[in-house]
Amino acid sequence: MSQIDVSTGATSVSPELVGEFPCTQTQLRCWVLDQLKPGNPALNVAVRWEIRGAFKASTIEAAFRKIIQRHEILRTRFVEKEGQPFQQVVDAVDFKMSVIDLRTVPSAQREKLIMSIGEETASAPFDLGQAGLFRVALLMVENDRAFLLITAHQSCFDGWSIRVLGRELGEIAAAIDAGRQPVLPELPLQYGDFALWQEEYLASYGAEAEKTFWREQLVGAPYFEVPTDHPRQAIKTNNGNILSVVKPLEFNERIERAAREQRVSLYSYGAAIISAMLHRFTGAGDILFGTQIAGRDHSDLEDLIGVFINNLVLRFKVTPDVSFAQHVGSTNEVVTAALNHQRMPFNRLVEMVNPVRDPSRNPLISVNFNLQKAFLEDRRYGDFELISAPSQSPGVIYDLSFIMIGRPSGWRMSIEYNTDLFDRSTIEGLLQLWQDAYELALGDGEAHLSSLAVPDRGISTAAGSSTVPVVDLLQARASRPDAGTEGATGPSRAERVSALASLWAEVLNVRTVEPDGDFFALGGHSLLALRMLAAARERFGVKADLALLFKEPTFRDFAQALFGDGPEEEQAAPAKRPWDMTVYKTGSGPFSVYTLNHPFLYYRLANELDDRISIFNVNMFKASEDQTGESMTLEAIAAQAIEAMEVDKRLGPIAIVGLCVNGVLAIEVARQLRAAGVDVAFSAIIDSWAPGYVRSLPRSRQRWWNAERRIKRIGYFSRKLLSGRIKPVVFLKEFNLTLALMQKLGIAAAKPSTEETANAAVTELLVKAARNYRPGKGGATLLFRSQANHPRAGKLRFGWGDSAGEDACVIDLEGWHEDSLTVDGIRKLAASVEGRLLREPV
Repeated sequence: MSQIDVSTGATSVSPELVGEFPCTQTQLRCWVLDQLKPGNPALNVAVRWEIRGAFKASTIEAAFRKIIQRHEILRTRFVEKEGQPFQQVVDAVDFKMSVIDLRTVPSAQREKLIMSIGEETASAPFDLGQAGLFRVALLMVENDRAFLLITAHQSCFDGWSIRVLGRELGEIAAAIDAGRQPVLPELPLQYGDFALWQEEYLASYGAEAEKTFWREQLVGAPYFEVPTDHPRQAIKTNNGNILSVVKPLEFNERIERAAREQRVSLYSYGAAIISAMLHRFTGAGDILFGTQIAGRDHSDLEDLIGVFINNLVLRFKVTPDVSFAQHVGSTNEVVTAALNHQRMPFNRLVEMVNPVRDPSRNPLISVNFNLQKAFLEDRRYGDFELISAPSQSPGVIYDLSFIMIGRPSGWRMSIEYNTDLFDRSTIEGLLQLWQDAYELALGDGEAHLSSLAVPDRGISTAAGSSTVPVVDLLQARASRPDAGTEGATGPSRAERVSALASLWAEVLNVRTVEPDGDFFALGGHSLLALRMLAAARERFGVKADLALLFKEPTFRDFAQALFGDGPEEEQAAPAKRPWDMTVYKTGSGPFSVYTLNHPFLYYRLANELDDRISIFNVNMFKASEDQTGESMTLEAIAAQAIEAMEVDKRLGPIAIVGLCVNGVLAIEVARQLRAAGVDVAFSAIIDSWAPGYVRSLPRSRQRWWNAERRIKRIGYFSRKLLSGRIKPVVFLKEFNLTLALMQKLGIAAAKPSTEETANAAVTELLVKAARNYRPGKGGATLLFRSQANHPRAGKLRFGWGDSAGEDACVIDLEGWHEDSLTVDGIRKLAASVEGRLLREPV
């Protein structure tokens, strides 16, 4: 029995350092993610428990203090030394539990308030430099009923820790009330001991054997992801929501019987179902998703609070002509092999596979799947009960996370999703398809996977091909951090670039670094990156962080971002081209589609267009402020775009695509290319009014149309808000008045991103140029209308008249303006463009 002090007083003594240890690999991963986005709420672990019976808030708080005294990891902070993070344990932290009394709140309002408080506490950030990455709030709802909202940082807490915490909280609180010593197991180890053991293991032969297995499994594997409803932002977001369904108790009996009959675990059976469902939904034959294991393969670790979990990447080859029973068998082999090699830390796995770094994606894992019994055991302690309750999402790590939690009330199937990428309707369809897959497999194990009917909202193209433009999209981003300034007496830019090259070579253990050398392609990984960045900050006094390196991984671009263009280069270097080209896909035939600006809207065309068609994007996001601030004619801007396109006159036909004012630019680009002898089949323009047409109308009609558009806009985005497809802050940003108010109040979410700022500058330049543009009789044009325009726009052919060609047709798209180019809109655009380009009927 462990003998610990059961007094209830809090300490007021200043904390002293009692130990320093290396970070475990999972902690290192948390550190890296926090460096990319300090205070990232997606790294929070949020837990909600219900307490029923006779209890006192003071006793609960005292019990938490004793748990913090007992587990060093709850008294830990993180520091950086020369680019290397370390964990430091202090002797005490000043823990206080928030107590919120909701007993006087009407019951009709109480649940909504509980959810609101839960969301706020779950998403509040942690400072890793402060010890005690752990907080608790007690919500009193009745005299004998309350909710505990517990939030801990993932660097010190995992799912298994929930079970340990619940047992100790109940036992210690009951012991305090009864005036006795708590009965708890001795802790032969602390988390720092595990960190030392892992460091030793990673240098051993056993770790090398695991590397061989995972290298064979994953090197060269495609990046699997479910095609999104909305384009990815330049930097990964964490806004999330969870949709769930609770299955009846008989479902538990059915899945346990099926797994028992096939001699597999419930997890393997569930992994087979989820991989089959993802195969049917995406059409991909190579399915990869992540999962988490407890990582406590020694009995001395079972009673510790800490982060021991490890990410495994499971890869399944799936074909539609096998039965569910056969697929369950092959899935079990994959799962078993992965579990036999589970000690390979995910962080080291990323270093070994060395995928292309993309700030908008997780390395290796886009989709996650977990199946487990609830960590907290519903149980009575003394005069009260602790009961597990569904927790809230503080933020999402993965695009999609499929979660099955078993509770006494039944299995809960949940999908946690990134709301910036997916619509609620898509997730509802996935949740139903997941259940359908279970029902089909449980009803007839010999049924083929192809018999699983996919809803209409599913994707026929393999999701793996959506990764084609990732590298080029990274190069398309225009943002540059503030360049370091050169003192008059300090080293020249050339000297600093040379010193930086030596630093890269030293850290990467290579002889030389070429200007086009990519830090990660040269063998760099997150830990080496931290070391290099720390040294760069110290030596050169510049702002350098991981986000910058991920954005600019080549030596030339990284050096330019740090030091800017020196005077010697400015005199000799030619003027930078304002337009840049991104290759989405290189087709097998002579056909090409060029999209203008909005690079993150059009990338899905790589999946939807025929493989004979090449897809490109030319955008002006790399233009300097001087270049976007110039007064230029649309003809001159089009000539610059054409220079970046580098069109081969020997190939064709080609199509030019543009949205809004970029559609006007597409008309002029097509005209100039035709004049130069290029085979331009047509222009495809979306929501693009002919310049001057609307202004030529009577003022009364202009005012009416504008008012009508504003009303429709409010209605459209209000429906998205009420259906949960967008968050309130996104809704408010859609309107100039509320956006201006948010900016005046200093709300951080109202500050435009780098991409939004660049897009606004380019759009303003194009709008000014288009006002004076008068198109002549043009070639063939496809006109597309989103819901942002009244149906009359189609009848008027957006005012283009003969300039759009004699056979111009208008095609309607769902969604408001840019929203019209989500999954369904892109498909419709692709089908129309492909049919016309290949001379096939639409």
